[in-house]
Amino acid sequence: MSTTRERFDENQVLDCYKHGQRNFQAIKLIKANFQRASLNNIDLKMAVLKKANFNQAQLINANLSGADLSQSNLEKAQLIETNFSRANLTEASLIQADLSGAILSSAIGTKTNLTAAILIGCSLVGTQLLKSKLKEANLTGASLTGAILTGSNLTRAILTRAILSNANLENVNCPEAILIRAYLHRVNLKKANLEKADLRFADLRGANLEGANLQGANLEGVNLQDADLTEANLSAANLEGAVLSNANLQQVILKGTNLTGTNLLNANLGQANLSQANLCQAGLLFTDLTGANLMGADLTSANLIGANLSQTNLLKVSWEQAILPNGTKAE
Repeated sequence: MSTTRERFDENQVLDCYKHGQRNFQAIKLIKANFQRASLNNIDLKMAVLKKANFNQAQLINANLSGADLSQSNLEKAQLIETNFSRANLTEASLIQADLSGAILSSAIGTKTNLTAAILIGCSLVGTQLLKSKLKEANLTGASLTGAILTGSNLTRAILTRAILSNANLENVNCPEAILIRAYLHRVNLKKANLEKADLRFADLRGANLEGANLQGANLEGVNLQDADLTEANLSAANLEGAVLSNANLQQVILKGTNLTGTNLLNANLGQANLSQANLCQAGLLFTDLTGANLMGADLTSANLIGANLSQTNLLKVSWEQAILPNGTKAE
């Protein structure tokens, strides 16, 4: 890239593009105005586009890898299959932008606004979007392996079948988010707000949910094997058919929670609050319930062989057809 080309203004870029030029790598265009411009297949790799206006522009299949798009306006832009790898998106606004199939791997951004953006099938592997807004964003089938989204807002975001293994979502706010069949192996959701989120059949093996808020969440069929839910709040949540074997559930709140048919083999429920919980047909083999509160819980047909009920509050518990810790069957 010559120094002459680096001094292009937006009008010169548009004119050169019109005449067939596509390579504008490393160009510097601070505060440039490309509103509603059609720049499909343009190559702006390593370009400096700070505070640029791409509102409603078309940049389909463009190359913006390594570009500085900080504080830029890409609202309602068409960015389908565009390459944003290693781009700087700090304080950029991509509200309602269409990034279907786009590549944002290793992109960085603090306070990036992706509210209601379409990110279906996107690659966000290793992406850093700190304290960013992804409210109502559609991330169906997106790959966020190793992504860092700490402190971000994903309220009502759609992450169905998304891959978030080893991602860091500590302190994220995602009430009513949809994570059906999402792959969340070893994800960090410490102190996350997942109130009323839909996590049916999600894979959360080895996940960190310490202190997370899962009140009223739908966790039917979820796999939480080896997960850490210490002091998490799952009151009124649905965990029917969930797998919680070897999970750490110390001091967890499961008041009024549906745990029908749940597998709690070797789980640690020490000092947990299970009052009024539904544990019908639950597998509690060798489960540690030391000091737990099971007042009013329903353990009909549950299996408690080898369970530790030391100092457990069993007042008003329903035991019909349950298999007790010593292997005998309750009447």
